[in-house]
Amino acid sequence: MSPTGKNLVLFCCIVDCGKGSKVLKIAKKVGAVGGVVFLGKGTVRDELLKFLGILDVRREIFLSVIDEELEDALYNEMNKKLGLNKPKHGIAFSIPLKSLVKIDEREYKSKTEVKGVAKVSYEAIFVIVDKGSLDDVIDAAEAAGSTGGTVIHGRGLGNHEKARLFNIEIEPEKDIVLILSKVDKTEDIVNAIREKLNIDHPGTGIIFVLDVKRTVGLYEDN
Repeated sequence: MSPTGKNLVLFCCIVDCGKGSKVLKIAKKVGAVGGVVFLGKGTVRDELLKFLGILDVRREIFLSVIDEELEDALYNEMNKKLGLNKPKHGIAFSIPLKSLVKIDEREYKSKTEVKGVAKVSYEAIFVIVDKGSLDDVIDAAEAAGSTGGTVIHGRGLGNHEKARLFNIEIEPEKDIVLILSKVDKTEDIVNAIREKLNIDHPGTGIIFVLDVKRTVGLYEDN
């Protein structure tokens, strides 16, 4: 298997529950090989939602690996069909990848030439913790400046299979919290979660941070 020398990106799109299949269709139309949809929920604490009794805002998270050459077309279609460039219609972001294996039984190696990073001031923080620790993660992140995130529930696929994210096995009792953070707040958020949950203690959890090269749908409240 020889390297292709392509620039690869992990495309992530977070939309309301029920729209994941539409995102997949759009991605395939543009030329993506495929993708996977995870169920999740938002973490933003909205007092009006609580007053109305809406405590679980369900989300669907779509992940796909695409050639960077398809990125512009994919974002354009997402904006056109889903309105991601408008507030509260969902968000999407891209993460540069170094390599990828087992797509069409081939191995792809990216040139990792990232463009426009200076224009994007966000990073993706992934926190994997035991179920039951979610509130502590959210409390710590918000205290450090996070404006919200998305929870991806780990769920086994069968009796002898487990879901995997970035080659990490996710057991049914695990939660994954995805937080898009401004670069200047990432360290504070990570340290706050790390201290609150004592992440340095073995078996407590995992935190990792990835560069984000492009985003759409992120808006700051006035």
